[in-house]
Amino acid sequence: MGGWAGYTRAEAVSRVNDGANASIFYYAVTLAFPDLFQEGNLGGIVVGLPPKVTSNDIDDREDRDSSLHLEAFYRFQVTKNIGITPGVLVITNPEHNKDNDTIYVGTIRTTFSF
Repeated sequence: MGGWAGYTRAEAVSRVNDGANASIFYYAVTLAFPDLFQEGNLGGIVVGLPPKVTSNDIDDREDRDSSLHLEAFYRFQVTKNIGITPGVLVITNPEHNKDNDTIYVGTIRTTFSF
């Protein structure tokens, strides 16, 4: 089990909005399952919030809705040095906008370790 969280305090340095501040927050929780189904393989799950503007000095520039990042993967350890990892990502309310359709992404990664 693992995770991370972050907070960013941003300040505009342009002529129009000079000095305006924004607060941005994000987090993720991760779960790993070593040796799942077979020694050397790895399953994993990630659930988190992509960076979200929670306050902003500029009117109507805050993210009113919330996105959710969901991810699952499974690494097949083919040999000692080669792993193949299919996965799927789901992003709900992309750009923290409930009017945007959910995004689904399939992935496959090959890792060579030497």
